[in-house]
Amino acid sequence: MTPKKKIYEDRDVVVMVAPRDTEIGELIVEAIKEKGYPMAFDELRLEFSGIVGEDRLRRALNKLVNSGILVEFPDGSFGLPGMKPRSDRVGLRKRRRRSRRIYLDIAAKPFYVAPKR
Repeated sequence: MTPKKKIYEDRDVVVMVAPRDTEIGELIVEAIKEKGYPMAFDELRLEFSGIVGEDRLRRALNKLVNSGILVEFPDGSFGLPGMKPRSDRVGLRKRRRRSRRIYLDIAAKPFYVAPKR
């Protein structure tokens, strides 16, 4: 997985432009199709290390899951809708929630109360 825009190429070094946020989703789907099985977040992070930061990767994954392009399996791996979960990760559960947490008990309490006059 490499961006397609080269800026400079030398015998020792190749400098490329990092992908935009809109292109990251396409690269993730392409990587999962090439592997042929669902990939865990850690595997995707290693695949895109040096290309995309962890926050941008997580944000793109959440967008793809919310739009229905990818499916998140109970073990925390991401795959295309027709894929089956990996057999080597059957008993695993994802370690943390990947969606925004809403704390209802905090939202009900006001943080500031104006003094009485």
